[in-house]
Amino acid sequence: MRKGSYYPKGVTVTDGGVQFVFKIEQPTEEIAIGIFHGEKELARFPVPPGFRQGAMYSVILEGLPEGADGYCYYADGKEIADPYARAIAGMRRYGKEKEAVRYLFAGRAYDWEDDMPLRHLYSETVVYGLHVRGFTKHSSSGVRKKGTFAGIREKLSYLKELGVTAVELMPAYEFDEIEKTEGTYQKEAETKINYWGFKEGYYYAPKSAYAYDIDATAEMKDMVKSLHKAGIEVWMQFWFSGQDKCSEIPDILRYWVEEYHIDGFHLIGGQAPVVMLGTDPFFKETKLICTSFPLDEIYPCKGTVYQKNLALWREDFTYAMRKALKGDEGCLEAMLFHVRDNLQRAGVVNAISGYGGFTLQDLVSYERKHNEENGEENQDGSDYNCSWNCGVEGKTRKRSIQLLRWQQMRNALALVLLSQGTPYLQSGDEFGQTQKGNNNPYCQDNGVTWLDWKLLKANRDFYEYTKRLISFRKKHGVFHREQMLKGIDYLGCGSPDISFHGEEAWKPALSYNSRHVGVLYCGKYAKGQDGGEDADFYVAYNMHWEPHEFALPKLPKGKIWRLCMDTAVSLAYTVYEDEDTEKAAASAVMAGARSIQVYQSEKG
Repeated sequence: MRKGSYYPKGVTVTDGGVQFVFKIEQPTEEIAIGIFHGEKELARFPVPPGFRQGAMYSVILEGLPEGADGYCYYADGKEIADPYARAIAGMRRYGKEKEAVRYLFAGRAYDWEDDMPLRHLYSETVVYGLHVRGFTKHSSSGVRKKGTFAGIREKLSYLKELGVTAVELMPAYEFDEIEKTEGTYQKEAETKINYWGFKEGYYYAPKSAYAYDIDATAEMKDMVKSLHKAGIEVWMQFWFSGQDKCSEIPDILRYWVEEYHIDGFHLIGGQAPVVMLGTDPFFKETKLICTSFPLDEIYPCKGTVYQKNLALWREDFTYAMRKALKGDEGCLEAMLFHVRDNLQRAGVVNAISGYGGFTLQDLVSYERKHNEENGEENQDGSDYNCSWNCGVEGKTRKRSIQLLRWQQMRNALALVLLSQGTPYLQSGDEFGQTQKGNNNPYCQDNGVTWLDWKLLKANRDFYEYTKRLISFRKKHGVFHREQMLKGIDYLGCGSPDISFHGEEAWKPALSYNSRHVGVLYCGKYAKGQDGGEDADFYVAYNMHWEPHEFALPKLPKGKIWRLCMDTAVSLAYTVYEDEDTEKAAASAVMAGARSIQVYQSEKG
């Protein structure tokens, strides 16, 4: 036994032995390290007082007993938890009471094959949020290793075909999902599943119950490496309780970047040390997403950031676009702000649905939450949904309402994917996943939250629409600029980068009662997929329940407008699907009720 250094935290296997770095904050007379093989303790080593700095201890042990594969710490003879544990035994059985927890040595070499974080720009990113277990756990998923990191690998071709460039994992660090709860609406304490995982846990270890094989560390690395080879980043959600973890958070995130090549982190829960993280040079190319960042503190010098690594999660986008989707009064001003919103020093991430709230299908099918299955008398979850059921609450066989709902869903995705910023798509929304009106299924480890892959076949048209809309966005740089659109002609080309229109060109009607507006993008300010100048695009947003006429701005000589998308049509695309579609659009066009049309400039 000899004294080691105090970094890195946790247990590190080296050529010279095994280094243990741990903390014990309470007053203690005797500290010891137990060495295990499985459940059997092979030896116990007292730690001398001189191996401590503050509340931190550092010990290097050489020549451990043969077969040693785990350890634990003792304070005055009692086992204590190791928050720095990198691999854990005893927590593999999901939804079951946990066995005796043992901490494992996790120092086995891993061949990354020159893999590195991908470092996509926010402007080039389309995010797909998923729950590791729920993504493939359903019997319809068609994968062999259901509900695991390996199961995500089995769905790799699906993710690639859909066109997403990043997946955001709900908490996938180790936590105990079993909880004893007692609340106002429960008569007695009961056991529940914390399915989402927004709680404290072992922040340095992947969740062993999300692994098919015994070695969760290797399985998660295999998943990351495979996604990277397909050009898909891996982001992780981390939930922290508050200030008590502030000093630990940078070390936790740094570990996941170094050890697991994670591309980004969505920080949820208590106040994270965002200034510390935002100014740390280590994270300059790691994406950090939070609801707010004090950008003036992080970037005291004004100006454009070379490469944005910070991004704001835009909750206001969600509700502004839901109001526009419904056709609420006074919706246009906020909608147009979010259509062009993009910060100079940070990205913005936009979603209209997500894990916390209605799915996209439920957003157009329910006006009230239906959380009775959660066991809290429907008192949990938000009452503020900004949803519209299209005339009937919940499931209906009425064809007209079904068609309207699908049209509203096409509108919703168009609002997300045709806006600047980084679009976020919740898994299952692309084929109409429903939670039956539950907007807070935090405790539902069942068919409520598991993706029903049979819907992919049943709702194939909507999946194809989603896939093509993602592809359309990628092809045309005007819809995903890196910097904020200015609304002025700063190139001197005769047209601003973005402008707004109405029934008369260049004259938008933005009154409180108005629900329709046209948006013109000038292609000279962006590049298309071929690297050349992009086309001009005109997007007619008609969120009203009545048709409206739009005046198309005049194009330069030799060019015409061509309709390329209309959400009133099942697949929404016309040009690419129907060669008989009228090629040239007139100077004035009619957009149907609750529809979004896109016109592209072409040579006449």
